[in-house]
Amino acid sequence: MILDECLELAAACVERMGPRRIVHALLPEARPDPACDAEFGVLVLDDGCAGLYYAWLGETQQHMARRFPPASLVGRDALELAHTLRAGDDAARSVAVAALNALTASFWRSVDHIPPPATDSFGLALEAGRRLGMVGNFPSLVRQARASGIEVTVLERKAHMVKREPGLEITLDPKALAHCDQVICTAATLINDSLDEVLGFCAPGAQVAVVGPTAGILPEPLFARGVAVVGGTLLRDAETACQRLAAGQKLGDAGYRYRLVPELYPGTRSLGFN
Repeated sequence: MILDECLELAAACVERMGPRRIVHALLPEARPDPACDAEFGVLVLDDGCAGLYYAWLGETQQHMARRFPPASLVGRDALELAHTLRAGDDAARSVAVAALNALTASFWRSVDHIPPPATDSFGLALEAGRRLGMVGNFPSLVRQARASGIEVTVLERKAHMVKREPGLEITLDPKALAHCDQVICTAATLINDSLDEVLGFCAPGAQVAVVGPTAGILPEPLFARGVAVVGGTLLRDAETACQRLAAGQKLGDAGYRYRLVPELYPGTRSLGFN
C-alpha cells in the first residue's frame, strides 16, 4: 500500500534527521461549498515545516477538532502519529497524511532540496485527440479540455453527479479509466484510501498525475506505480499559511506549488543517505 511505503520512507528520513514534533494543528470543520475555495487542514512541526490535507471530503471528516483536539496533538511525535492513524477512517487518515507531508517538507529542508516549481495546477500537458480521465471533478479543467476537443471521463463517488453528454462522461465505474490516455487524480484519494485501487484501473501506458496540496508525500511509492507527475504544495511560511486558512483565505505567497517527475527527482535516499 502506498501509505505504508510512505511511512517506511519517512521512518528512514527521521532516522537520519531526528524526530519531529507537532507544535500547531489547524483542523477545520468540513463544509464543502462550490462557491468557495477549498479548505485545508495543517500540522506544523517544531522546525517550522508543515503538512496539508484536503478538508472538504464531507461527512467522513465531520467533527475533526472534536475527535482530534489540536491541543492533544501538540507535542506528539509526527511519525508515531502517522503510524497510529494510518489504518483509521478518513478523518484519522487526514491527520496521518498531514503528518507525513510535514515530514517530507522537513526532510527536504534538512538536505537543502527545493523541488521545482509547477507551471500549472495539473501537471500534464493536455493533448487533443486523447481522452482525459479525472479522479475528482476539476470544473475549470473540464471546460478547458472540452474547449480543446478533448473528451473527458470523470470518476465520481456521488450517484447524483452521473451523466453522459457529447465529450463528457461522469461515472461511478473506475473501469472507465482504462480507456483514458491521461489521468489527473486528486491526492484526496490518499485520505479516503482509494489511490491504490484507482491506479490499478488506469491503462498501463496512461500518463497519470497525482496532484493537490495533499500530495506532499515522498514520491517514490507513486513513481513505482507508474505515476508520471506528482504535484504538491510546500508552505514557505507556516504561521502565515495557518492565519490565512483559518480566515478562509487563499495561501497566496505562503504556499509554493511544485511538480516532481521521476526522471528529474534525485531520489530520497540519494538526497540524504550517502
